Amino acid sequence: MTPARLALCAIAATLTFSVATAVEAADVKRRGGQAEMMVGGSLCIPSQTGCKSTDEIVGRTLPSFGMGFTLGFRPIRALMIGAAYNVGFFNADYQTAATDAYRASYQNSFFAVIRGILPIWRIDLGLEIGPGFSRQVFNARGDVLPFDRQFSQGFALKTAPSIDFFVTRRFFIGGKVDFIWNFHREICTKEGGSRACFKRDDNDQASVHQMIVGFHLGTTF
Repeated sequence: MTPARLALCAIAATLTFSVATAVEAADVKRRGGQAEMMVGGSLCIPSQTGCKSTDEIVGRTLPSFGMGFTLGFRPIRALMIGAAYNVGFFNADYQTAATDAYRASYQNSFFAVIRGILPIWRIDLGLEIGPGFSRQVFNARGDVLPFDRQFSQGFALKTAPSIDFFVTRRFFIGGKVDFIWNFHREICTKEGGSRACFKRDDNDQASVHQMIVGFHLGTTF
């Protein structure tokens, strides 16, 4: 074997040993129960319903506060299954001729989730998907609009990339982005005790979508 090949073999062996040592040094618990929390911002994503002005009112849906909770189980290092809850608020800044059109508006979402995870030393790279249910509510302000509340609810799908770093053996912190895709077939308005709902065409979305992005922290147990 030539000196060049010997040198290459030595470098490869050193790198292999270094990686193996680093992996062994990452004494983290990646199996069993896992509880998580995310705190950050909520943004509107247009669907058939937009996040900007309409013919009736002028304005846009600005970013607001959002958060989420997940409780899951990791049967193996590379997989987590569980349940998740998200709440994200909408800052619906729309104006009529008189005043602001909306007050506090929000979306609640519940999901069954499965997350594929690529564990690298103390880092978890995750990609989550989950079917679930969401309810989206826009509350009108006073008598400005011809209804008190506009809402939609139904099937939703969440996709969520994440990156986490284990600070200790069990505790991790990182970042996560939850994309919540709503597939609501009807939109409803409520005024006083009366409610009216209108179904959309099969290929239409009756609501906007939502993105919640923020700091992600949790623990295994």
